[in-house]
Amino acid sequence: MDFFQRVKRIVFSPREEWPVIESEDLSLSDLYGRYALILIGASSLAKALGLFLFGFPMGHMGVNLPGPLLVGQALFEVLVQTANLLLASLVVHYLAPHFGGESDFLAANKLVVFSSTPGWLGGLLGIFPPLRIFEWLFGLYGLYLFYLGAPVILKISPEKKGLFLAICLVVLLALFFVIGLLLMPFHPTHF
Repeated sequence: MDFFQRVKRIVFSPREEWPVIESEDLSLSDLYGRYALILIGASSLAKALGLFLFGFPMGHMGVNLPGPLLVGQALFEVLVQTANLLLASLVVHYLAPHFGGESDFLAANKLVVFSSTPGWLGGLLGIFPPLRIFEWLFGLYGLYLFYLGAPVILKISPEKKGLFLAICLVVLLALFFVIGLLLMPFHPTHF
């Protein structure tokens, strides 16, 4: 798997790339160590650097955070995003058979990891904090990638892929909201 080519192809030609991904013999170590953690780390580092250079917005002012706190924040974000990927993959793995798909944890990881690519690319824009909105917008494109990839990677029946995406999204948003509330006191920049 060529990292840069994979990023380019999953973003710009996903219909052609999903069958390639489906046929590849990738391990969890490949998915996380040679792909996801690189993008998560780069995105987290860009956001921390952006906060270091431009500060943390507080009303009409920016509050500069000390470097060690920002390093802690970046590491915290890497850990949380990695855990979220695994949790999302578990949910997708569990729900897939209910929509005519295969119960395959590795395939669920492939779908979740590669469809997360646009959000991580948007996170790179966090180096200039006002552009962080694009992380969310790019993340919406990731939902479209998930929609395209579900029938290929998990064999979700094509007529159920929209409902599958919607159910996965609702379940994961609820889980991530609760987890976010539970983790908030441990976040390095929690005041």
